[in-house]
Amino acid sequence: MTADEGPREYLDDASPATVARWRSLRDAVVSELRAVGLPVGTAWNGLAEGEELCVGVLVDVTTAADGGGVQISWHQPTKRLTPIAEALEAHEARELIEPMMQRYGQVDQVLTMAAVLVLGIAGFALEPSRRPYGEGEYEVLHGPDASSRATATPSL
Repeated sequence: MTADEGPREYLDDASPATVARWRSLRDAVVSELRAVGLPVGTAWNGLAEGEELCVGVLVDVTTAADGGGVQISWHQPTKRLTPIAEALEAHEARELIEPMMQRYGQVDQVLTMAAVLVLGIAGFALEPSRRPYGEGEYEVLHGPDASSRATATPSL
């Protein structure tokens, strides 16, 4: 896939060929992240009730009208959210809950950025998601090619 064939060009009616290309890009992302030792999972759907999403980088293919393509984000274990949920249920003061939520969000940002940097070094092109509710997600625009591999070192 070239930079001109970025996922945002397609909407809800993505062709089977486009979806297949996105899945191939997803598989390349998963392979690269696993090669450096990052935990990776795919897809939000198809989980049995009560089953935990992956803990690590979530790499998903979306064909939604609000932005199709390959997205990555960090997903923390549910047990990290439990204290926040319990505080909310107990109607504890917002000043007690806010620091927990802020820390959770900061961890997501740092670990998502680690995955973005790893992929950038490998020659993938990424940008922050433009999808509604896509805060903390990045879109994978295309994979590495011979010309981008030599120059694709993201700045820190």
